[in-house]
Amino acid sequence: MTGNIYIYGEVGKQVTLDTVLKEISPKNSDYIVHIHSPGGDVFEGYAIYNAIKNTGKNITVQIEGVCASIATLIASAGSRIIMNTKSQFMVHNPKITSVSGDHKDLRNVAAQLERIKTQLIESWLGRTSLSEEQLSQMYDNETWLTPEQAKDFGFVDEVQEVLKAVASADFKYYKHMNDKTSILNSIRKLFNQLFDENEKPKSMTETLSDGTVIVVQSEDGDWVGKKVTKEDGSPLPAGEHTLASGKTISVDDTGSITEVKEPEAITEEEPENTEDMKVKEENEQLKARIKELESALEAQSNTAAKAEAKAKTFENKLNIELPSLKAEIDKLKNTTVGDTTPPAKAQIPFDGDAKQMDPMKSLFGKMIIDQRK
Repeated sequence: MTGNIYIYGEVGKQVTLDTVLKEISPKNSDYIVHIHSPGGDVFEGYAIYNAIKNTGKNITVQIEGVCASIATLIASAGSRIIMNTKSQFMVHNPKITSVSGDHKDLRNVAAQLERIKTQLIESWLGRTSLSEEQLSQMYDNETWLTPEQAKDFGFVDEVQEVLKAVASADFKYYKHMNDKTSILNSIRKLFNQLFDENEKPKSMTETLSDGTVIVVQSEDGDWVGKKVTKEDGSPLPAGEHTLASGKTISVDDTGSITEVKEPEAITEEEPENTEDMKVKEENEQLKARIKELESALEAQSNTAAKAEAKAKTFENKLNIELPSLKAEIDKLKNTTVGDTTPPAKAQIPFDGDAKQMDPMKSLFGKMIIDQRK
């Protein structure tokens, strides 16, 4: 018996581990996981992914609208992933809406986001045709993929038209059946026709860039060499035609596709809503703040290192010059300035036989007495 698990809505709100566990039963032999989700809480997504993998059953994933962010991790739990033609697949780096704390807290948050990104990338390594570096670049650029692009890269295994048939039976066709077994067998046959995975679509419908709907007669999903017409059955003119997805097809005069060219860009940018822009702006502000704090811390460390180096140099110089300075000071202390010998007394010449002259008396005599003469 096949069980169904529905990932419809935001992970952590409309979709939780509890809602998924209620859809898991040991009676089921396999599961189809239906996804239409923009993503949501990372850790709730981890728990849902593990719960699905831990069933040990065959898992088929059906992407029926949007499969974005952490919902892509849940999709990777499938052994086979099918994507409807009118759906989108998106991967991007994990984000946080608010953060507070010092520079250590901010570094821890940034490191945690890096670890989450690595785990998301690891879920696709080996499954896709992309390297770790290429996957990382796609996450950095917030990459949106069409179903065809997702298949080309290996994110999904098959692109499928939306099932238009209605799973109901009109019992007016079974009035001739008289027993319950016949009716049940007929119903079972109808369901097998509707849901047989081995049945592949005989035609694929696409839309040109001008709005024209075309039909490609392809059973294997390969368009080259297949007939293509307009929806009304009229032939598609020969030449190149661009699809709404950006893919280009070349059609020859017989109405067969000779070449399919993928669009140059691997992403489809969608306008961000106000909330997404706000989250993106807060994330950029957080990165800038982290870089600013790291620069300030580095500058502070460099200044401290320079000051310490200067102090060390001064200390070494002082240790070298201090002994010689001390010796000079001691030498100066033991040195006497000038001659300490007392001056000799003046000797006045004296003649024993002559009388000693008074110099003032002699000067007076010359000035006064000599003038009277």
